[in-house]
Amino acid sequence: APTTSPVDPATAGTISGRVTFAGTAPKPAAIQMDADPNCVKAGGPAMDESLVVENGAVQNVFVYVKDGLGDLRFPVPSNTAMLDQRGCHYVPHVLGVQVGQTMEVVNSDQTMHNVHAVAVANREYNTGQPIVGMKSPHTFSTREVMVPFKCDVHPWMGMHVAVFNHPYFSVTGDEGTFEIKGLPPGKYVVEAWHEKFGT
Repeated sequence: APTTSPVDPATAGTISGRVTFAGTAPKPAAIQMDADPNCVKAGGPAMDESLVVENGAVQNVFVYVKDGLGDLRFPVPSNTAMLDQRGCHYVPHVLGVQVGQTMEVVNSDQTMHNVHAVAVANREYNTGQPIVGMKSPHTFSTREVMVPFKCDVHPWMGMHVAVFNHPYFSVTGDEGTFEIKGLPPGKYVVEAWHEKFGT
């Protein structure tokens, strides 16, 4: 991979938007975590995160450039992407990384976790994290949208990682907004992915 970006920042543009839900969104179900007393959430039950809609805004939608970059190649980011296990759920619920970028999985809980990436294009992997504060680095070798993650100890735990050979992706947050910065001039196909609704 090149060490510098092929994009001239002086001519680069941004794609931004907001993902909204039409009609009344279903209420998320509460997750029963009584099986592990170390998981029980302070201040009320944990909620299912497969569909999170607040004030009409849809969270955890992964928006990315699907086509239009041609043969451009991009440097591997030097920063580490973080995936935390906190309160016996994954934070964040959806994460984007680049091929070759280090992703670090952290156990912030006083209990055993088992990180199981059910990859197809990449190598499937399965890492036990019995100790609080334990960190496991991982890198993906090829593009894959999406890689489901689960915990073999806590069956309600799940999240998704998208692996790309470019940096043009974003995940909608609390307001349902996304922003993809630094795109070279051109025409692009942009796709949005959601766990419940597909692409």
